[in-house]
Amino acid sequence: MTKRTSVASLGIGAGAGFAALALVYLVVLTVMMARGLPFPPREPFATTFHVIMMLAVLVMVPLWCAIHLATPANKQAYTLVSLVFIVMHAVVVCANRFLALTMVRQSPGLGRTAGLEWFQPYGWPSLTFAFEILGWGVFFSLACLFLVPAFRLERRIATTFAAMGVLSLGGALGLLVNSTALMGAIAPLAWGLGPAVAAVLVMIWLRAQSHDPGAT
Repeated sequence: MTKRTSVASLGIGAGAGFAALALVYLVVLTVMMARGLPFPPREPFATTFHVIMMLAVLVMVPLWCAIHLATPANKQAYTLVSLVFIVMHAVVVCANRFLALTMVRQSPGLGRTAGLEWFQPYGWPSLTFAFEILGWGVFFSLACLFLVPAFRLERRIATTFAAMGVLSLGGALGLLVNSTALMGAIAPLAWGLGPAVAAVLVMIWLRAQSHDPGAT
């Protein structure tokens, strides 16, 4: 197996994993809404969302690694910076979701609820919600925007990442101006449909790269 083929396999596998997780998230969300359940989600939906989100941001890392390795050397400065930001994004979001799965979920049963309102993953004001938006609204946005020049010749991919980057920054701005309505309007596209579409487009690109003798 050549380096190009192994890189493509890594990226396609990670992209497929992300797309599958996005689909599961959508199905679970649809079921919750069909039952008329409120948001923020209650159990078992809350735990399900936390697990899916942790896995989703983790598989972004190998996907971004594949993008970096498959990109021509003269554009790898952009993809390297993007990779650094996606790792920062994954660390922040995973820490938040792990905190929600452990401390936040277990504290009521242990009788330790003082100050717990500051760590509600979907509540505001909340430290964890602020860090979540830092991850998605700032780090993820920058990761997407730095990929735009790397995909300058792949217009569909570049446009998708540019749109996600701008919309994600809008989500961060929404928190800065205390507008959860703005974040709610942006989130489905910037952090739901957009990344899923981008993953599929990148998978197609990686497959083409692996079969292109002239690709670097």
